[in-house]
Amino acid sequence: MHLDWHDIIARGKRGEGLAEAEALAIGALSSPEDLDALLDAADAVRLHHKGRHVNTCGITNARSGRCPERCNFCSQSAHFQTEAPVFQTKDAATIATEARQAFEQGVREFSIVMSGRAVEREADLAVLEDAFGRIRAETGMQTCASLGLLRKPTLERLKAAGMQSMHHNLETARSFHDQIVTTHSYDDEVETVRAAKELGMYVCSGGIFGMGESWAQRVELALDLRALDVDSVPINFLNARPGTPLEGRRDLDPTDCLKIIAMLRLVLPTKDLVVCGGRDSNLLDEQRHMFRAGANGVMMGNYLTTAGQAVAQDHALIEALGMSIRPPPHQPHPPSVPPAIRAEGTDPGALADRPALLAPPGT
Repeated sequence: MHLDWHDIIARGKRGEGLAEAEALAIGALSSPEDLDALLDAADAVRLHHKGRHVNTCGITNARSGRCPERCNFCSQSAHFQTEAPVFQTKDAATIATEARQAFEQGVREFSIVMSGRAVEREADLAVLEDAFGRIRAETGMQTCASLGLLRKPTLERLKAAGMQSMHHNLETARSFHDQIVTTHSYDDEVETVRAAKELGMYVCSGGIFGMGESWAQRVELALDLRALDVDSVPINFLNARPGTPLEGRRDLDPTDCLKIIAMLRLVLPTKDLVVCGGRDSNLLDEQRHMFRAGANGVMMGNYLTTAGQAVAQDHALIEALGMSIRPPPHQPHPPSVPPAIRAEGTDPGALADRPALLAPPGT
């Protein structure tokens, strides 16, 4: 299929995402010229809607291990023998201290993550309420949490306590979900996302790529995220953990990762795209291209059970690319950057001086 990049860019700037056939065609792109055209298109759309600001998020692993769910990528599942840490819920003061430390390092959205099917115990909810209040009062950071399969009453309670954003990944496409998650359904994931959207929360929902899914299934996930109108898409690349069923899996190279980011930007032109887990181990030296591919955010610091790269490296990269961390107020991200601070020169012709994308493997 011929891809008309000028038309794709024009539609993207209007907020119109790719048709399914176009998104599928991206998977077949392989020449350096086609890959550069893809990244230039994604960059033009990102610049138009998001400017040169980078959204930064960080997390705390507030309760780890012993999860009854069987998700084949997760080292915290009680079904697998792994070296993931196991501990009970941290107290609110500890969580707030970690948030302040992250804020001082440039993180502007902080998410509290707890293992388990759903966080419903009164003691845990009380800790969360206390922590959200402390974080908002002490840092003004945007607050988020990833707490499993939540329903409206719990979400309403946490929203009232200061939780602004809700994170819950679909993980992968509906057609591949039962190959990865066997203890709850794709519809369970969707129900959690819909409940948060109905409450007017800012919803982060994405998935993990490189678990054996096809390119068509990556597109399927992107289209479902668009249909759900999620606000932000966390993009994770599998860093297969020892002891899990996916141990040893290595499906992605840096080019694959950049194509995935670019496809998501062009399918979801106005949404926030945040590159999270596995970016350093999969993108390698090509992390410098992730914003050109369409991302406008990164997770900084450590991940749930693995170490991230040094925060100073992220700051150096952002500065070297002429970008900056999104300034206050630290409220849920707007759908687009106000026109007054959009970057100029978004025509793809103005991007000719960008470093060329790495050549495909084997060339």
